[in-house]
Amino acid sequence: MAPTAAHRFRPRQLWRDSIYVFGGIILATIWLTLLWTLVSVGVGLIFVLVGFPMLALTLLLWRWGANRERERATLVLGTPIADAHRPLPPKGFWKRWGARLGDPATWKDLLFLGLVGPIVWTVFGAIVVAFWAASLAAILAPVLSASAPDGSWLGGLHPAELLGIALGGVLGIALALAVTRGLAAASGALARGLLAPGDRAELEARVAAVEASRAGAVDSADARLRRIERDLHDGAQHRLAYVAMELGRAREKLADDPAGADRLIAEAHAESKKAMVELRDLARGIHPSVLTDRGLDAAVSALAERCPVPVDVDVALDRRPPPAAETAAYYVIAEALTNVGKHAGGTRAAVRARNDDGRLIVEVADDGHGGARRAAGSGLEGLAQRVEALDGTLTVDSPAGIGTTIRAELPCRS
Repeated sequence: MAPTAAHRFRPRQLWRDSIYVFGGIILATIWLTLLWTLVSVGVGLIFVLVGFPMLALTLLLWRWGANRERERATLVLGTPIADAHRPLPPKGFWKRWGARLGDPATWKDLLFLGLVGPIVWTVFGAIVVAFWAASLAAILAPVLSASAPDGSWLGGLHPAELLGIALGGVLGIALALAVTRGLAAASGALARGLLAPGDRAELEARVAAVEASRAGAVDSADARLRRIERDLHDGAQHRLAYVAMELGRAREKLADDPAGADRLIAEAHAESKKAMVELRDLARGIHPSVLTDRGLDAAVSALAERCPVPVDVDVALDRRPPPAAETAAYYVIAEALTNVGKHAGGTRAAVRARNDDGRLIVEVADDGHGGARRAAGSGLEGLAQRVEALDGTLTVDSPAGIGTTIRAELPCRS
């Protein structure tokens, strides 16, 4: 992410730039000394076998250090650099080590931490220190001249000349700020160039993510089908079987006991109404007609009316999302409000939905006891799989005793 103009000149950003540059001077010394000492000793001890585990630990160390640098780059880039390492095989000691050694990102990490990074950090740090030191010295020149020895260059200057030097120091501070920002940004760009995933790594990561989301979508769909089948079997199917049995009994009594037959028909009629209600609720759970006909705002309002706690609804969409995103958003809200009514123990809930830069953002918050988690087979995990299958994200923030906020972001570009 390239820094924006506002991002570039905020005072907080200048502090971050300074921390990044001056921290790089310290890290340059640490990594140069540590890595090459360990590599040299490890290579020297290979013939007595101790060198192999030392080199292996050194490899893990520089991969760990590179990951920390990816995170540290947030100071100047605004976001961390994505991990470029290829996924490791799930099993097999030698396969996992072979994958580490065959991963180009491993050796780019070493190149950055062991050579390029320290050189750049040292040079850039020295330049920044020189600019700041010269600027501060110029500003303090009028004060220092009073204690300068007689006959020295500083002590022989006229007050007007000292004032000019001080004013130049003020301008130097502005220049030092610009130099610090520029060199910090250049250092961050270099880190991104060496530590960010290449095109092939990004493609592999994308394929792995698609495969995972596809498998999750299949599992989620299978779970929904099993739930629908269970609801039909335990609910409407059972009631309809009872209706058929009662109608059969009424038919047998119709000639000899009309009153008894009428009673059985009345019971069957009442049971059929219950079956119709269950089928209607089941159909609404599969895909509510109000969502298709009137959109997300009306569908969410209907959910809020059925929720046992008061729900504040704020749906502000400048256009209707694509059907897949709209349906996924509806089910996120429906499942979250169901959890609020059954498990959260809260007194209020709030639903927010809005468009933001080509994405549909949905948030459901409550003031319950919290503690909600994504877990295999849970409703939240099913929702996450549905959202991730559309290339979206679902996060759950649920600290104990504070409440739960579920946030889904779904792509909705046409």
